[in-house]
Amino acid sequence: MKNRRIGLPFLSTLSALMYVPALVMAEPAITAHAEISGCSDPAITGRAELKEHRSEEGVKQVDVMLVVNGLSDGKHAVHIHETAKCEPCGAAGGHFDPGPYGMSNPDGNHPFHSGDLINLASKNGKATLKTTTTRITLSPGPLSIFDTDGSAFIIHTNEDTYCPEGVAKGCAGGSRDACGNILLK
Repeated sequence: MKNRRIGLPFLSTLSALMYVPALVMAEPAITAHAEISGCSDPAITGRAELKEHRSEEGVKQVDVMLVVNGLSDGKHAVHIHETAKCEPCGAAGGHFDPGPYGMSNPDGNHPFHSGDLINLASKNGKATLKTTTTRITLSPGPLSIFDTDGSAFIIHTNEDTYCPEGVAKGCAGGSRDACGNILLK
């Protein structure tokens, strides 16, 4: 009889612990979007979709899906920039990077800014990017792109070489082709 009393609480605790990962995964996803427009070329249009979810280990991940039409063929740098302002595109500021490196030297942390993403490849004017990042969040916290002034996508004219020789003019993609303010759904 004594073993049953000890066994039941243990089994109840073990059973409850087995459901913890399922509860983490069952949290509703947070989603956001952006309408992409050309900085100077109205033929550049597109849409971005973002979805935050937790990994099985509880790490926040954001899936990014970007579809853009009208870009020149080749690779284009894609970054999340620090301010939700696209008119003019330069108003979006620098790369989103809320940590100490971003505050002290806005270019010194490239390619490790929180807002740095992989390049977008365009062929026949059509481009699609699917990637996942753990460098940003949509939910509140230190990596949230929804701070007091929001954030925007910037698509650059050239590819991001990730500045292997250190920061050099144009290594992060050069001028800005398109912009889109990121909004919660």
